[in-house]
Amino acid sequence: MLPSGNPDSTSSWDGEGRVAPEVSGYGKSELGDLLVGRGLITRGQLDEALALQSDSRERLGGILCKLGYIGESDLLNTLATQFNLRMFEPAKDAIEPAAIDFIPLEFARRYNVLPIRLADEFLTVALSDPLDVEARDQLQKITMRKGLSVEYLLAPPDVLERTRETNYNRVEGSRNVNQLIDKVMGEIEVMLPSDDEPDEDEVQRRAQDAGVIKLVDQMIGMSLEDRATDIHIEPQEHNLVIRFRMDGLLYDALTPPRAVYTGVISRIKILANMDIAERRACQDGRFTYKKNQREVDIRVSAIPTLHGEKLVLRLLDKTTFNFSLRDLGFSETNYKVFTNAIHNPYGMILLSGPTGSGKSTTLYASLLELRNETRNITTIEDPVEYQIDRINQVQVNIRKKITFSNTLRSFLRQDPDIIMVGEIRDADTADIAVRAALTGHMVFSTIHANDAPATATRLVSMGIESFMAASALTLVAAQRLVRRNCRHCLEEYQPPDEVLLAVSSPGQLNVNDKPIRFMRGGGCALCKGRGYTGRVAIVEMMPITTGIRQLIAENRPAGEIRHLALKEGMKTLRQSGFEKVETGLTTLEEVMRVCLGDE
Repeated sequence: MLPSGNPDSTSSWDGEGRVAPEVSGYGKSELGDLLVGRGLITRGQLDEALALQSDSRERLGGILCKLGYIGESDLLNTLATQFNLRMFEPAKDAIEPAAIDFIPLEFARRYNVLPIRLADEFLTVALSDPLDVEARDQLQKITMRKGLSVEYLLAPPDVLERTRETNYNRVEGSRNVNQLIDKVMGEIEVMLPSDDEPDEDEVQRRAQDAGVIKLVDQMIGMSLEDRATDIHIEPQEHNLVIRFRMDGLLYDALTPPRAVYTGVISRIKILANMDIAERRACQDGRFTYKKNQREVDIRVSAIPTLHGEKLVLRLLDKTTFNFSLRDLGFSETNYKVFTNAIHNPYGMILLSGPTGSGKSTTLYASLLELRNETRNITTIEDPVEYQIDRINQVQVNIRKKITFSNTLRSFLRQDPDIIMVGEIRDADTADIAVRAALTGHMVFSTIHANDAPATATRLVSMGIESFMAASALTLVAAQRLVRRNCRHCLEEYQPPDEVLLAVSSPGQLNVNDKPIRFMRGGGCALCKGRGYTGRVAIVEMMPITTGIRQLIAENRPAGEIRHLALKEGMKTLRQSGFEKVETGLTTLEEVMRVCLGDE
């Protein structure tokens, strides 16, 4: 419970939230008067709390919370008014590493404070109890030695603790990485010239170095903390660049010296069971990373470049998948169309889109929607990205002849109700999948195509008879992912004229029809100044109606199918994106970036 209302306090704050010299204390009923004045409690409730306080000597605010007359948020806001303190806002008050370095974690935990920034001869600190005299005295002692004053903000205890632990862990992780890099640099000699190669014994020694092992571990841990999906390790002529892919885009994360290159690359290749002596051929491998009860499957790809091997690590979280179709961001219309389609007893649903467009997530969410004890659901995937209870998942293994087509044939002898094929890559797989859909099974899969109408004709171009494709298909959809505006720093803005001009043609977003409030993330501590956190799907969804089925059966071109689908109400990818723009979920520029070449 948040304490408050200590009548013995003799310190106060000035009008800017900074520590002021000791002055006479405020009156016992000042907090109560503020609460009564705000209509949060009645005078009778205040008198009751004051009577209890005279016996227990507890703080007034704590008593009122115990009695259930006010909540902690009401108490905290009133305290902010009483002491003229600003509330801590995690989205706007960026936690600076210099402040974290100034206050040890043990001190911050003991006195329940959070250092925020260190600038202009002031240390800004958030605290949850403005009457904690011991905490204030200790802060004054360590700041006065450096000639600093303290500026206070007020924060709810849970927000303060969560923000403190997250930021100390992040800064500590970054510090550890830099320290490890320095340690590794001190233990190894300068990297050999690029036209020479270290011998195998030297490579093994560097890969087994304790500093290198910790450095790789910290690097992967940092990427997971930042919600990265991929790690790119790119050797340059004089240094090494490590980039993380977050929300679909790459960002520089680390730029260690070139000297750590051999150790880092070799360590990862050993983990992934790859040949460390082979540096002139492409290789693939995988390993599992476990930390803090979190298990992540990591796929590794190595290719030789001009300055050495480049590695890309794809991070696949193996913890339980918990997305629902509602979480994907479908419009209400598309949600109804899609859920109706997947609940058909048989047929085929095909999704298309580039790598990283969320197709697998949509398919998994569909399987979760359909999963129950009456259905046998089986999947063949490359790789299995999420492990789901009560779904039989098979991993492609070319060496053991576990391919999409071979496994799909076996599935049909396993009494399946629902089959998911990770990707239709060849005519054989396409033929078996279509026949499964025509013989009473519901089949989900993905295929390479640019839009929904092209997805419908792609099966025919792979050699499937047009009448069979038309009969099997239930729904086709093209999907993309756009970055979601950070809700903590959302602000109104006006897109550039050239962007508005590009989307104001017929069939696009017509900004002259009605006023649109364009929103974007302004950049804050939570989104690291990028303005975006997470992604949301935009979908071009085409149910196979009688008219469209007829066109597919007649092997008509995709353009003709598209014309009819639009006439029947299909929303294009751009139109789906513009709906997200109008609701403030994303920006116009983000939709144009993702859908520039789609129409």
